[in-house]
Amino acid sequence: MIKKTNRPVPHLLLRLKKKQEAIPMDAKAELSAALYKVSPGKAAEIQKILSGYVITWASDNGRNDILKHISHFLTAKKIDGLSIRSLNNYQYNLKLFAGHMDKSIVKISTDDIREYIGYLFDERNLKDSSVQTHINVLRSFFCWLNTEGIIRKNPMAKIKSLRVDKKGARHALTTEELERLRDACTTYREKALVEFLVSSGCRLSEIAGIKLAAIDWQNRSVVVHGKGDKDRTVYFSIRAKLMTEAYIEERKGGEALFCSIKTPYPAIQPRAIQRVLRIIGERAGLERKVHPHLLRHTFATHALNAGMDITVIQRLLGHEDISTTQIYASISQDVVRHEYNKFVD
Repeated sequence: MIKKTNRPVPHLLLRLKKKQEAIPMDAKAELSAALYKVSPGKAAEIQKILSGYVITWASDNGRNDILKHISHFLTAKKIDGLSIRSLNNYQYNLKLFAGHMDKSIVKISTDDIREYIGYLFDERNLKDSSVQTHINVLRSFFCWLNTEGIIRKNPMAKIKSLRVDKKGARHALTTEELERLRDACTTYREKALVEFLVSSGCRLSEIAGIKLAAIDWQNRSVVVHGKGDKDRTVYFSIRAKLMTEAYIEERKGGEALFCSIKTPYPAIQPRAIQRVLRIIGERAGLERKVHPHLLRHTFATHALNAGMDITVIQRLLGHEDISTTQIYASISQDVVRHEYNKFVD
């Protein structure tokens, strides 16, 4: 709705070619008048600089509209059973998007989204994989808006996914790289963290949530809370047990398996675990970034190469679909050749 204002407009700047240009020109005129006050005698230069711009009044109405729909979308996802961690990631990405938009949700176009993706690359310097995550979130959001009848046309329909090189990210650590990582650990906490992850195949959120009292030391097992609010039993190696026991003996306290070093020793946060592993990887001189998921990949691949049945690996990793396990675990050519020679003369 256009409201009449009493803002003074210098007559020399009021050049209305079309009726609909009145608001942009009024905004430009007021800005020009303000600039004249701070730079008297520069009217011609200021007018020349601003001549190529369309200037409008700033408004939060569009942004508030987007935030309202984001809130409704997150509520719908929560009802669908999305985890708290996933909801937080959705919320962060969508609020960043909302902060970049100043128009109503129904007016957002494909070009607006393309401009936003360019902003993620150019201004925030995000990697392809991170930008693709934003694209996936926006795709889910606008698909929901379209299904709910809030928008008639989905602006994400023409946005293609990036060609992210995921194949290289799936390569497990080699035996040599794993030994270098072990050698680079300087504390029992680091040693225990690496060994527990690489021998159990736990996800980041799962290992961060393990309570010390829940561990069955005799059977070297523990029940973890995984995706979809499902529990499963995972196992850890003798080496992991020894390193973990040594870590627990030397630390000052805490109820979680892996604790912060600061009092009152709460459970270590997922981001802190990621940071610890990254530092160990850099210390080891590994060319690629070390993260919890890489150690999960390494567990699956090494177990498969050692002859473990893939359905057992599927259960240990907590995959509902075995095709997901097949993506995680790559079989070495030596194993393929050995298996072939066992059955074919």
